[in-house]
Amino acid sequence: MTKKVFISHSSKDKKVATAVCSALESRGHSCWMSSRDIKPGENFQGSIVRAIREAGVMVLVFSSNANNSDEIKKEMALASQSRKMVIPVRAEDVTPSEDFTYELATRQWIDMFIDWEAASEKLSQHVETAIPRTEDSPMAAMLRPRPTGKSSLPLFAGFVAVLLAGGAAAFWLTRQPPAPPPSPGIEKQQAALPSQDSAKLEADLWDSVKASNNAAAVQSYLAKYPAGTFAAAAKARLAELDNPVRTVRVQPSFSCAAAINQAERVICADPGLSALDAQTAALYKRAAANAADEAGLANEQTAWLYRRNQCADTGCIRESYAERRAEIGRWLDSGEP
Repeated sequence: MTKKVFISHSSKDKKVATAVCSALESRGHSCWMSSRDIKPGENFQGSIVRAIREAGVMVLVFSSNANNSDEIKKEMALASQSRKMVIPVRAEDVTPSEDFTYELATRQWIDMFIDWEAASEKLSQHVETAIPRTEDSPMAAMLRPRPTGKSSLPLFAGFVAVLLAGGAAAFWLTRQPPAPPPSPGIEKQQAALPSQDSAKLEADLWDSVKASNNAAAVQSYLAKYPAGTFAAAAKARLAELDNPVRTVRVQPSFSCAAAINQAERVICADPGLSALDAQTAALYKRAAANAADEAGLANEQTAWLYRRNQCADTGCIRESYAERRAEIGRWLDSGEP
C-alpha cells in the first residue's frame, strides 16, 4: 500500500495546509493532516507520532506562524529520528528562525505564493520521487503486464471473437436511427454548472492568500482565476498593498476612548488597522448614498461589525476588513449587493 504524505502545519495555517493537501490529492497522492484525520477521542500526540512513522514523506507548510510553533519543531525532530524526507513549502516570504535553519539548511524550498499551480506540480513531482509506487498500488496494478499462457491459440480465438463482436455491433449501430440532438437549453444549463472540485480548489487558494501581505501571493490567485469568484476582493487587496498606509496616524471611525471590546482596542493600538477602519467607513458612506436598498446595506454592516468584533488579533481583523471592502465594492458598482 502506498504510504501517505504527512502535512506538517501550524493550526493557524489550516486553510493553506488544506489547499496544499487538496492539490496533492487531486494529483493522486494520499495525505494525512492532524486537523482532518485525528478522530474525536483519539490521543492527539500519539496519533501524530504514528502518522509520522508510517508516512512516506513529510511536507512542511512554512509560514510566520510555523516559524514560532513549538509543535512544528517537535514534528521535525520526529521526522529526523524516523529518517523521513522533509519537503518544505513556503506559504509566504519568511526567513526561518535559528531553530529551523539547522534542520532546513540543506533542503530546497518550494515557494507556493509566487505561482500556485506551478509550485503544486513541482511539489507533486517531489512527492512522487520520495514515495515510489508499490506493487499493490492502483497505478502499479494498471501497469503490471498480464501473465501469458503456454499456447497462443486461446489468445487468437479471443481476438477473433472480439473482431466478430465489434463487427456485429457496428452493423447494428448503422441500422439504428440517429439520436436526436440534445436540447440547447439543457446544454446551456450543463455548461453553466461549475465543477464543485474546481470551486473548492479556487476557494482554498483564495483562503490561503487573502490575508497575505505579499502582493505576489495575491496575484497568483488572479493569474489562475482572472474572472474568479473572489477576483474583486483580490484586486482590492492588491490596491491596498500597492498603496500602503502612510505613517501619519489616522483615527478610526469610532472613539478609542470608548472602545468596548478587544477588537476595537486592537484597532486603536495599530495605526494600519485604524486607517483601514477609516477607509472602510468612508466606503460605506459612499455606498449608503447610492444604495437602492439602504436598509439592506445597514443590516449587512451590522452583521459584519458583529463578526469583526469576534476577532482578537490583527490578522483576523485585517482579513475581516478585506472581506467587507470587497462586499461594499459590489454595492458601489451596482447600488445593490
